[in-house]
Amino acid sequence: MKSFGYAAPAADKPLAPFSFERREPLPTDVAIDILYCGVCHSDLHTARGEWGGTQFPCCPGHEIVGR
Repeated sequence: MKSFGYAAPAADKPLAPFSFERREPLPTDVAIDILYCGVCHSDLHTARGEWGGTQFPCCPGHEIVGR
């Protein structure tokens, strides 16, 4: 499933448009059409690699609004 978002390609780079493949939803998954996503300060710490362990490209954001 083709998906789109914004990702940091490296800790010192800004977020930029990013496309990636996701698996198709399984019968026990919940599919949501995400309309908006907030990026909080903890997401920025992660995207900047400030807490360690960040894998790049990093597509931050977990506060979503969808249908």
